[in-house]
Amino acid sequence: MMNAGQIVTFYSYKGGVGRSFALANTAVVLARWGYRVLCVDWDLEAPGLSYYFDGHLAEPPRAGLLEMIEEARTAPDTARATAVRHRTSVLLPEGAGLDLITAGRTDDDSYISRLQQVDWEELYEEYDFGATLETWREEWMRQYDLVLVDSRTGITDSGGICTAQVPDVLVFAYTANDQNVDGVLRIVDRAMKARDGLPYDRPRLLTVPLLSRFDAQPEYEQGESWRRKLAGRMEPRLRDWAPRGSSPGELLQRVTIPYFPVWSFGELLPALSESPRNAEQVTYSIASLAALLARRLEDAGLLIENRDSYVEGAEQAARRDFEADVFISHTRAQAPLARAFGDLLRENGVTSRTAADNLDSRADFVDRCRHLVMIVDEAGEDPVQNRDTSLFLRRSVNAATERLTLPVVTSSAAIAQLPRLAASLQVFNLEDGSLSQAARAIAARVRHDSRSLRPHSSRGGGYDVYLSYASVDSNWALALAENFKRVGLTVFVDVWELQPGDHWPSRLDAGLHSADTVVAVVSPAWIRSEHTRHEYDLALQKSGRQQLIPVLVGDVVPPPEVAELVYVDFRDAETPREYLGRLQSLTRRILHLRDDEPLPSSGSVVLPDTLF
Repeated sequence: MMNAGQIVTFYSYKGGVGRSFALANTAVVLARWGYRVLCVDWDLEAPGLSYYFDGHLAEPPRAGLLEMIEEARTAPDTARATAVRHRTSVLLPEGAGLDLITAGRTDDDSYISRLQQVDWEELYEEYDFGATLETWREEWMRQYDLVLVDSRTGITDSGGICTAQVPDVLVFAYTANDQNVDGVLRIVDRAMKARDGLPYDRPRLLTVPLLSRFDAQPEYEQGESWRRKLAGRMEPRLRDWAPRGSSPGELLQRVTIPYFPVWSFGELLPALSESPRNAEQVTYSIASLAALLARRLEDAGLLIENRDSYVEGAEQAARRDFEADVFISHTRAQAPLARAFGDLLRENGVTSRTAADNLDSRADFVDRCRHLVMIVDEAGEDPVQNRDTSLFLRRSVNAATERLTLPVVTSSAAIAQLPRLAASLQVFNLEDGSLSQAARAIAARVRHDSRSLRPHSSRGGGYDVYLSYASVDSNWALALAENFKRVGLTVFVDVWELQPGDHWPSRLDAGLHSADTVVAVVSPAWIRSEHTRHEYDLALQKSGRQQLIPVLVGDVVPPPEVAELVYVDFRDAETPREYLGRLQSLTRRILHLRDDEPLPSSGSVVLPDTLF
């Protein structure tokens, strides 16, 4: 969940490109996931955002943005109070909701004449409207996770405010024709220059090109030609946040809203009825955009390579509070033991839900509990318990918060019966202690009461490990990074360390030069990447002062400069146990430990998606 909110302006150079449609449905997806969302209709000259929510308003709006602007002129000292005074609640199915600030009382005959009296230059110069707007921004970001602003089209004063001062992110919608593309890029360039001249502390404006109402099926060759052309035109607008080595065309395809004739009539919300996981429906694309905004344009490489995991991670991050600390998974025979264990956890301050008490909604409760405890006996693998583990591990790979898998076995013989995906995890064996002792140990892990591990960095301010990888291998790299972190190592991985506005070449070079060990995730894509090969060459030059460890993944054939070093081979690691063995060997190399020296305890192990 975000610490402070983010403001996103949706802009289009011309009307009719689906800008308001995209905004309204993105807002619905985010709200249904659990994010706090505010929509603002800043298209004062042609307001229309409220039409999408007409059937869901808690009450008719009595005022909106125009009235807020008028109050800023007459009573500028009340800016903080007016920031959300005129919001209207939008009630969505299943208890979800969002807030809306409409353009104003448009059914009032005086609306047009009052709008014509708005003089933006006068507001800024005589009434310090810039400061008022800053106060609105602060209050919006304090109360909401995402604020979506619908901007005026074309070249206007109000549109300039929306694209330069208001947003953290500018989503600009366009269609596949030259007048749309040329016009919108000119406005975006103007907005970025205006942003740089603001007298306020702002990071660099990030921009997201949104190709809308695109239908390449009837004319496939022409459609592909336009995709290639647009990728070249939009690449500079992606450069500040797209992962290095990624294809602009692939990223643009993830944020393209296709044309569906059924949704071109009226102001409709397909996000209320469609699945965000069905690639044949428009909400699939809307959910991709929503996830990108919710994740602050971070980890975009995962959006390209594993879109469903990326969206799932954004949805999971919206969950503010888990219903319980622990879900206890067990076989039918171990239901009494599971309930007794739950009672002991509660005595140690840990809340739990047991599978026996939630048989009809087992998968839902796995998702609603932060950690997973699985009780395994000698009876053999249990298919339902395997599903619990598989579901939980899939969700925890990209979770915004740490989620632990904690196996409890009734005997040493039961270790062999652990579900395949849990075979590599640290085990609590009831032969080594009582049930109450196991409960206390697990409660300590859940509450983070156990002694924290100190990083093993040899230099203050440096990193133990720098991860060099191609963006298509992000699943492998991020799994390694998370596992290194869990044994106390400090890790430089670009998607964790780089912030919007950073000069990323300098940050990458600094991370590379300050690391004790460089781990290169060598794959066919890594070999083709000029950037990763450059990193490898730099690390080779520092041999003796910096450890360099190649890690082979996929079907790569190591080039000579890699093959001559001692590498760790993950190419034939097809099971969690095999992965764990390679991981332990790699971690020992990093920590300079002998084979007979114990590794720091890590709790659970994160597995790459490819092992599922």
